Amino acid sequence: MQNRFKAVTSVFNFVFKFDNFLLVFLYSTMETNQIVDFFKNQTLFLTGGTGFVGKLILEKLLRECPEIKKIFLIVRPKKGKTPQERFEELFDMPCFELLKSTKINISEKVSLVDGDCQEPFLDLSAQNLDLLREEVTCVIHAAANVKFDQSLKEAAFNVRATRDLLELAKQMPNLKSFVYVSTAYSNCLNPHIKEDFYEPPLKPENLLSVVNSLDDDVLTKITPSLLGPWPNTYIYTKSITEDLVKSASTSLPIAIVRPAIIVSSMKEPIPGWIDNFYGVVGLVMGIGLGVIHSLHISLNAPALIVTVDYVANLIITVAWKTGCETTKKTPIYNYITISKNQLTWGEFLKVMNSQYWNALTDKIVWYYSCQIAESKLWHNIQIFFLHTVLGYVVDFVLFCLGRPTLAVKNYKRLNKLLEVTSFFTTRNWAFDDSNVRHLWNELSNNDKKTFEFYVDQVDWNKYAVDSISGGRKFLLKDTIDSLPRGRRKVKILLVAHYTLIAVFWFVVYKVWMFFFGSIFFKCVE
Repeated sequence: MQNRFKAVTSVFNFVFKFDNFLLVFLYSTMETNQIVDFFKNQTLFLTGGTGFVGKLILEKLLRECPEIKKIFLIVRPKKGKTPQERFEELFDMPCFELLKSTKINISEKVSLVDGDCQEPFLDLSAQNLDLLREEVTCVIHAAANVKFDQSLKEAAFNVRATRDLLELAKQMPNLKSFVYVSTAYSNCLNPHIKEDFYEPPLKPENLLSVVNSLDDDVLTKITPSLLGPWPNTYIYTKSITEDLVKSASTSLPIAIVRPAIIVSSMKEPIPGWIDNFYGVVGLVMGIGLGVIHSLHISLNAPALIVTVDYVANLIITVAWKTGCETTKKTPIYNYITISKNQLTWGEFLKVMNSQYWNALTDKIVWYYSCQIAESKLWHNIQIFFLHTVLGYVVDFVLFCLGRPTLAVKNYKRLNKLLEVTSFFTTRNWAFDDSNVRHLWNELSNNDKKTFEFYVDQVDWNKYAVDSISGGRKFLLKDTIDSLPRGRRKVKILLVAHYTLIAVFWFVVYKVWMFFFGSIFFKCVE
């Protein structure tokens, strides 16, 4: 009787577990991609589509949302190339190779719109304006001049373009969502940055009035007083632009995404993909090439880096969420590295440093010898000897060889970049990111896999391998064949580096002895 009862119990448990398994299996197969479904038959207007983040927004939407109706891409003439030429060259870039392996007909999905975000009303023709008003249902505004050393007049184009685009969006009767891409540092004068609006340093209309009424020389002179404690014109205008979004929030379904320091891709479409030397990636490459010899960094400060593919995924997800939201409140998403998987700058440089020797290139210009300085005074001393003096030595050698001099000029530009970058590598901020966390938790499992952006289990060591290799491949256009040449060159530069150091200290000793030696020996006697 007891054995019979056990047998019945075992059968019942088996059936119960099988039913549960079947229910889970059926649920997982029935679970839809909400984000993919949202973009079916939608028409998107994307600004900044030729930029670093914009390229991956474009690529991901075309690859994962094949039923999107249309993407209007604004492209301006640049470096002697027409918008049509730049548009055609865009899809020849490595980040679109995976997309081109699919059956997506890019020419049917993407339409070029001649325009320029640096011109009034984006330099759009009356015909294009009517087309956008009638057809667009979603807007992602990712266009911006991100250079830290740009003039205030150049940076103010970011404000004007957003103002004009918001006015255009108000005339779109079918608009479902508008996403503005800002930066996590738009309110960096506050030690604790919430997912909320802050008072701007200057009202948008006042900034544009100043820029339009003053000539370039006068504006350049008064820029430092206008900026005050703000680190650069880019951050300054980003803060001001957010006030425009706040003003438009009562009439538009709008959201703001504030990504931190954007670096090369984690996974998609290629691990380690990068297309520019800006920011942290430029610093890492400069160190690896032996160009940068001193960094002003607080080793224990958090490295607030986010990968470009995850940023693109978050922006797309926010566009979906905004289009489905019924509340009038404008959500803001502070996108930083999740705290439990956050690196300090010291840890970041350590994982990067471990990969330099595995990716040596024959394009290296000097032996890798970057010194970290937490003291600004010590950093400036190192910059003087290792950049400025070295620049004059290099130019003297080039002059003797009859070649154009360039080191001093380039090091002046580099030193300026290091100075403005140090603002972000020597400070610590507290960020609220609850909106990002809640958004992630709302996603279905399928959406989490397709549009991953939650950096909670990232293997930073693997990322370092992909990032260094990607910089070598996509920025330096170098192949694996150059590794042996790179190893030979770095050995030669190693000898040259320490020989130069020995000569330098020998000269310092001789100069010191010439001026102070006799006094020293008299004191000793």
